[in-house]
Amino acid sequence: MAKPRFTLTSYDPVYVVCEEVRIPEDIIRQTALRWLQLNVAKEGQQAKLTDKWIAEHTDDFKTVDELLIFIRYNMYKDNREVQELADQDAICRELATRLVEDIPEDVLEEAIYAANYRLEDMIMRQGMSVEQFAKQRGISEEQVYADVRERTIESLKEDSALEAYAAHAGMTLEAEDFYAIIPGDNIQEKAEKRRQIELDGRLAQMEEYALKTKALKEVMENAMIKRKKTDTEWLRYGDTSADVLDANKKFPEAFTTIG
Repeated sequence: MAKPRFTLTSYDPVYVVCEEVRIPEDIIRQTALRWLQLNVAKEGQQAKLTDKWIAEHTDDFKTVDELLIFIRYNMYKDNREVQELADQDAICRELATRLVEDIPEDVLEEAIYAANYRLEDMIMRQGMSVEQFAKQRGISEEQVYADVRERTIESLKEDSALEAYAAHAGMTLEAEDFYAIIPGDNIQEKAEKRRQIELDGRLAQMEEYALKTKALKEVMENAMIKRKKTDTEWLRYGDTSADVLDANKKFPEAFTTIG
């Protein structure tokens, strides 16, 4: 059976609201107290998250609010990867709504079967049954499989949308595109791994993945996003990625209030 070709209703930049991944304030406060205990409190001393204790024992902070701003800054800076993955998910999901063709039924069922098999194998390795796994999460076995089906279908749609975008753009692969998806500390190591993949006969699958990754990068860079529906200005993701990912710079109000 010939591989299906996919097209999109539009290849223009995606416009989507990508909500900021927020860290719960109670977690931030717990981290602040732990930071005081590890970095400020002397041996045998119990740190306190109060204005008085902070003013008396630190040189840089006078109040709880000032310390929390510092803690938020560092926690959100470390949270960049989580934010980027959330942005990617929202942008790809929106792109997938432009898919013209339906995923062939046989492709769907094969992918769902494989996803169920991987899930059941993972559950078995944990020494549980699907029933126990479902009970642990407070859902039914039927819901477990329904969730797998939904995620698999969405993933297939997003992959197909990226494939369609790459085909429309006439994308081709360069050596750098392969190196971008191969783990390694340097180009020499990545090149050696690529040669091994080719010798193993797995280059075709790798090329498909590399092409979709290249399409994803372009779609992400050109996407127009808002953090809130009420924001008046759209931001091009590629132009503002540093601010987009460093929430504390673009949205300072999040770092001066306690939610």
